[in-house]
Amino acid sequence: MTADTLAVVVRWRGGDEVRACLGSLLAQGGPRLAGVVLVDSGSGDGGAERLAGEFPTIRVLALDENLGFAHAANRGTAEGGEDLVFLLNPDTELQPGSLDELAGELDRRPAIAGTVPLLEGTDGASQYRWQLRRLPSSLHLATGRSGAPAFHSPPTKPQPVAQPAAAAWLVRRSVWRALGGFDEDFAPAWWEDVDFCARLEERRGTGSFPATEGFVVQPSARILHHGGSSVASLGDEAFLTAFYRNLALYITRHHQQHATTILTCLRLTLKIRALAQLGRRKAYREALASIDGV
Repeated sequence: MTADTLAVVVRWRGGDEVRACLGSLLAQGGPRLAGVVLVDSGSGDGGAERLAGEFPTIRVLALDENLGFAHAANRGTAEGGEDLVFLLNPDTELQPGSLDELAGELDRRPAIAGTVPLLEGTDGASQYRWQLRRLPSSLHLATGRSGAPAFHSPPTKPQPVAQPAAAAWLVRRSVWRALGGFDEDFAPAWWEDVDFCARLEERRGTGSFPATEGFVVQPSARILHHGGSSVASLGDEAFLTAFYRNLALYITRHHQQHATTILTCLRLTLKIRALAQLGRRKAYREALASIDGV
């Protein structure tokens, strides 16, 4: 079995969960794992140096400043040339055999762009409703929401999924290159994965694009996902500002014909939320201002 996979983990501050993530990769990666790259996105807390000392077999790329998750992920994937890129959030833990299951599905189905596992919380509950979604409709965007869940219950067999969360992706490098990786305008984070999936949906099966199908969820692959570390590090106000600013950017990129109407409705949605949630009023007002700058 060929070692054809480069794992890329992006860190920005956070706690000790990245140690568990890296340890699980080294322990459970199996024969398909060729290497691990940890990208520290300008954390400035000495964590990159400490982790490099603790995990001498991984490559640590310490960036001088935080230019966003998309930039860091793009830098990490460029560190190797393996056929498959395994993107993992730092608050995930690989379970035994998961990478083999994901890669095996790509081997069996050469037309698909990538595979994703089922994410599970520390309580054992499936996170499929949050993780596996359809691309957002105009109504979802106008009311400040992501796409609807793709399934009514956790899938039990491999199935297509239009927009899996990028907490855990195994994607063909040929597809990654053809799409130019993540769009770095979606900074510091959020919506870059939705944008990638929308562009994949537009391009797959056209011309010389290297895939005719999108992502497939492989339920036999399971990954533990703690969740919430990035939001905790960023803070509520900065999170809402980034989330809605990037949502607005997504609207202008993928719903151009009705962008003005959708953005008007989104502004009204945020004004209502600012009135309804007194404790977050300032955060929603900052988010509203960020939309006007898109």
